[in-house]
Amino acid sequence: MSMKKFVVSVPKGVRYIGEWKEYSLRNYAFPHILNKTLTGCGYTEYCITNDQDLIVCSPRRILLENKESQHQGEVFYARSGIYGPLGYDRDLTVPKKFTGPRFISSQMRAEMEAKEKRKAEERAKAILEFKNSIFQYYQECRARGVPVKILVTYDSFRHVKEALGLHIEEFQVVIDEFQSVLVDAKFKSETELDFLNQLLGLQKVCFVSATPLMDKYLDRLDEFKDLPYYELDWKTEDPGRVISPEIKVKTYEGSLTAEITKVIDKYQKGKYEVWMVNDEEKGHHEIQSREAVIYVNSVKTICSVIRRNRLTLENTNVLCARTTENTKKIREAFNDSYRKQELAHRVSTKDDPIGSVPRRGEVHKMFTLCTRTVYLGADFYSTNAQTFVFSDANIDCLSVDVSTDLEQILGRQRLDINPWKNTANVWIKLSTALLTKADFDKELERKVKTTYDLLGSYDYSPTDMRHSLADKYRKDAISSAYKDDYVAVNRHAGSDLLPVFNNLMLIADERTYEIQQIDYKDRFSVYSTMKSEGFIVESSDIVASVDEFKCLTRFTDRMMLVVDKEKTLSREDYITFLGRIPSEYRNYIEALGTDEIKASGYQRSKIFERWSKLMNIDSKEDLVRFRVYTEFEIGFNYTKAQIKNKLREIYTEIGYRGTPKAIDIEKWFETRATMFTNKETGKREAGFEIIKQL
Repeated sequence: MSMKKFVVSVPKGVRYIGEWKEYSLRNYAFPHILNKTLTGCGYTEYCITNDQDLIVCSPRRILLENKESQHQGEVFYARSGIYGPLGYDRDLTVPKKFTGPRFISSQMRAEMEAKEKRKAEERAKAILEFKNSIFQYYQECRARGVPVKILVTYDSFRHVKEALGLHIEEFQVVIDEFQSVLVDAKFKSETELDFLNQLLGLQKVCFVSATPLMDKYLDRLDEFKDLPYYELDWKTEDPGRVISPEIKVKTYEGSLTAEITKVIDKYQKGKYEVWMVNDEEKGHHEIQSREAVIYVNSVKTICSVIRRNRLTLENTNVLCARTTENTKKIREAFNDSYRKQELAHRVSTKDDPIGSVPRRGEVHKMFTLCTRTVYLGADFYSTNAQTFVFSDANIDCLSVDVSTDLEQILGRQRLDINPWKNTANVWIKLSTALLTKADFDKELERKVKTTYDLLGSYDYSPTDMRHSLADKYRKDAISSAYKDDYVAVNRHAGSDLLPVFNNLMLIADERTYEIQQIDYKDRFSVYSTMKSEGFIVESSDIVASVDEFKCLTRFTDRMMLVVDKEKTLSREDYITFLGRIPSEYRNYIEALGTDEIKASGYQRSKIFERWSKLMNIDSKEDLVRFRVYTEFEIGFNYTKAQIKNKLREIYTEIGYRGTPKAIDIEKWFETRATMFTNKETGKREAGFEIIKQL
């Protein structure tokens, strides 16, 4: 039996779940899946602030740290300190190494076993103290008559469950970003499998995500296939509530560090992108993007970028897994950068080179470099940051999943006043080593057979040999990252290690193939996949064409380029390109067609003459009005000299008698006198702001 789907319309006027008075998790007192469909809708906030006893389970510490800092004293973040940071920054192309002597004496082995025993005892003591702190918090909340709110990572949920005992039935358990079980299975399959096993039998469980696993995968996982599936519909009652993200896509072939350097270089040189906005207080004004949030899931690349661009702790915030190894690498990278600049400052062992997500109102640094750590749950409150995403389809840990990762990344910027909130610049390296579906299926079949062979060997082995065999399987899974088979080892199934078939990893392999060999097969596949996910996609061809257009100054050269692009761009990209250049060119193309324009020799006067006859425009006053409306853009500032020069060109081409004056602009537009910085001269000059057409 496959899951049943239900669509739930969100009432008009509701933007955040907490504003929806009729919604309550009490209406879903059974395990279910909730596709909230919209990132940033405040679902976690709703869970923390409602009147229910609730446990929020997250795959990322950074999300819980974020929420704890925003609700100090209102929640209990159950951080055990038992598990080390997760390995989602690890490069899977590099096998994990086990260090230590190859041969050891009996005395050394005894010492090692004694050390392990002490560690086990310390661990048991830490777990007991951890459980006691959880139950103590539970009792305090009961005594105060307030809801119990526990935040915990997937890793530590089993201890929370054990600490609460039968009281766990009193809680609604929310599994936030549950799609991550598939991604994280590559790094910590034992944890993911155990976590799902711990949830069995609990009734009030909600698996929530704005980017859940695809249906075809959910139907193949026993934990999900029979669950009711609820999807929130934000569009039907209020279509304007959902804004489609705009993506600028660029493909690259060279060095990843070199591509990131191009972005950083513009910011370091003060070449900020500008967005014209209009609000009641300031009217039309510019916002400059002075901050860049760069997503690349490679600590090695981040270190290379720091060194190459001479970044410092003063202007750069690095967000990644806080491991000893990562800390050492990043500290060394910053020190190398300081040395290159001959600066006295040095990042000492007391300094933490790995930063944290700034809270609302705190200062954001110019550059924020993020690994997958920040894909989920981190809330950025920048007023002007742009988002830059780098994906390499040829390397597993560097390939960004358009269906899940990209949507999550776009949801990280929270402030509506940031004009770049719903936009992203995405650099993609396409797959170079293509693998046919037949060859992939053959490899999958081999791994599945090997898995059953190994599990069979365990089942038929003598009881006294099973522990050693299972421990061997466990080490192989860690070192090879399931390269050869799908044998996982469950530590918590009974009193000993138990090898199991890791179905999560099998599905993860299938999804990886789809990303690398189908989604990233070529540029058109990338664009098609992004558009199917609801993104407004602007290809690198469009961006390059618009830049090429802007570099030309003569009308004839520009018109020739516009005509030529009809052949070199796809039809859809060509239409988008025409929308990104002055409307005059689009009007001529749409009315006359490229053949008529070629016949006019690309000359503005001849093209304009043919166009005006076709449009039945006779008087020169009407011709001047049309040209003025195509030359001047609403919302922009123009100096008096710029207005005068533009009008002189228009009058001359049309043969209109009159002396151009800046004040003439008020014949056609409502304007406002203003002082602003002229980008061409860098000086403050007087001019007019164009408000609307008359």
